[in-house]
Amino acid sequence: MDTQNTSNELELIKQQMELLKEKLASQEIVNEKLIISSMKKKMSWIKKYIIFEVGLLPFIAVMWLCIKMIIGLSWYNYTFMIIMCCIDVYIDYLVNLRGMKDSDFQKCNMIETTRKLHTMKKQRSLQMLIQIPLIIIWLLWTGIEAIHSLDMPMGDFQRGFTQGGIVGGTIGGVIGIFVAYRIYKKMQNTNDDIINQMSEFITEEKD
Repeated sequence: MDTQNTSNELELIKQQMELLKEKLASQEIVNEKLIISSMKKKMSWIKKYIIFEVGLLPFIAVMWLCIKMIIGLSWYNYTFMIIMCCIDVYIDYLVNLRGMKDSDFQKCNMIETTRKLHTMKKQRSLQMLIQIPLIIIWLLWTGIEAIHSLDMPMGDFQRGFTQGGIVGGTIGGVIGIFVAYRIYKKMQNTNDDIINQMSEFITEEKD
């Protein structure tokens, strides 16, 4: 009788252990999905930002063409600005989107994805080092052309617009560089957050 009871208890314990294992495995899957979803969500704003940049290009081209015609800036200045914007957006796409896929955030790809994110940070830093000096050069170039245009015969509206454009462009240029730097830092911080999250997840899996 005691043997039978012991056997039943052991069988019950075995069943409970199996249920516990299944529950833990299910919980692990849920946690993994939540972590992966969190990493994708953190990266999603960068994708939206690149799409916004692409949509903004036609507006910038038309707006600056109007400014060019009113102030009398050179076609070289206009062409340089448009090419610079297009290249910047294309590099943003290459650095931030082309190399990253949703599958990269799966558990089996996390080590490789961490390496990609580190590379992405380095590429962004290089892009920023090149981009900021070019923006400053273009702003100075535009300012010089605008000041020289004031020596040319022009109407009161055109002169007032040019003078306002010089002041507004100086202020806007400083603000624009600051905003560009803030966006750059936010992108870098996003990468750091995802890298740390991946490292913690990989460490937990090893333990």
